[in-house]
Amino acid sequence: MNRIHRLPSLVVAVVLAISVSSTAFSQTSLGGDVKPGRALRLTITGDMTLSLVDRSDSFGRAGLAAAGGSGADPLLLGGSWPGDLAGGSFFDPLVNIGIVATISEGVSANISLETPFDIDTNGRDGNLPLSLGEAKVSWQGAMDAALDLDFGVVDYAIDFSGNHQPFLLDLGNAESAYDNGGGDSGTPQSASAGRVRSLQPVGAVGHYDLGENTLDVLMFDLSPVDNESLFGLVYGLPLDTGDYTGDMGIVLLNSKNDGGSDLLTFGGGGHLSGADGLKFYGELYWQFGDYSSSVNQNSAYGLVAGVHYDIPDADENDAPWVDFSLWDLSGDDNGANSSNSNFVSYEFNNDMLVLEDAYYGLDVDTNYRAFKIKGGMNLTPEWSVQGLFAYATLNANSNGAASNGSSSSKLGDEFDVRATYRATDYLTFYLNAGTLQNAKALGVGSGVEVISISSEVRF
Repeated sequence: MNRIHRLPSLVVAVVLAISVSSTAFSQTSLGGDVKPGRALRLTITGDMTLSLVDRSDSFGRAGLAAAGGSGADPLLLGGSWPGDLAGGSFFDPLVNIGIVATISEGVSANISLETPFDIDTNGRDGNLPLSLGEAKVSWQGAMDAALDLDFGVVDYAIDFSGNHQPFLLDLGNAESAYDNGGGDSGTPQSASAGRVRSLQPVGAVGHYDLGENTLDVLMFDLSPVDNESLFGLVYGLPLDTGDYTGDMGIVLLNSKNDGGSDLLTFGGGGHLSGADGLKFYGELYWQFGDYSSSVNQNSAYGLVAGVHYDIPDADENDAPWVDFSLWDLSGDDNGANSSNSNFVSYEFNNDMLVLEDAYYGLDVDTNYRAFKIKGGMNLTPEWSVQGLFAYATLNANSNGAASNGSSSSKLGDEFDVRATYRATDYLTFYLNAGTLQNAKALGVGSGVEVISISSEVRF
């Protein structure tokens, strides 16, 4: 899939910035206080992240074949990563600026500008463009007291498991879920893997308050270039078993890839937590219909299930925890037929630094099964650490069709360590290090390592 160009978005962002400068900030008192010209109140927020990333040379050699294709390509963007970024060290700055304008009672406008994450295309040559991240109008009590309406460029996400790793949908951070070539390749990645924030979800979300329950009605144009769109229903309800309470959601989505496609996703998930420190979470989805005008969606599913335990007898300041989970996403090892079994999602799951991370990892997002064990604790009020071990395999790899010429389905054993240092309430440092061993299906003879050191300032 060709990169989704954001020149129109940038033009809109510049026009909006000029408009805000010439109107909202036109009234300035002698004391220097900014007074909005039309809005009741303006709130400006932002964050700046600077990361030093180092990846082993084996990162650029890791490959998975397009099933039924001519052979293996390096993972991420069809092998188009520049050599100095695939394996090696580089700095990556990311900036986000947000403006919230309260226009009247119940009506507000949100505008965010961001540096797009396109280190392959921009080459980080010193020219860091700003693109439009979100530009939405929020109307509370729209035409009815129970209806809230968001429309414009809306970053919509669902996280039924409550683990901050959206499994099915995170439109503001995801990439295209399709190959956009009329068929499927069977590879364990979408064609735009690694292109975080490359979609621009233009549309509307209606949020209905049904008392204890809620109903969201979605309609989005995700990519006019590729005729990619999505609409559906998300129903939310509380859970209460007496000892455990939580939330649950049920989803029915229809996503389109071309004029003849109707890929339906049905399922849901939720989480339950109790006073004993236990939390149970999970999500399960089935997919059917038409992947494209010439390929049907067949026997595709996505599953995550886990148990999180906050150890209650330890010192409250330490807050130790452990987490056990299974992640299972159906796969396809035959890209030459008229059926696709890869689970299709707009996920933003960055749980594993090497295999799953969409920023600096391999962003494998379908056709795999992973068993994960995680744990962490606070060392001091400023320092916290966590570790992860995962055992990952391909779900479908008949005779090496989806791997780098290897009949092994072993994606690898991953070991990750993360450390967080909270210098102040607004300045945080992160150290992330991951290694992937025994990655036979990726065709590398050594481990794949990813290390990043990041500073984050929020205001």
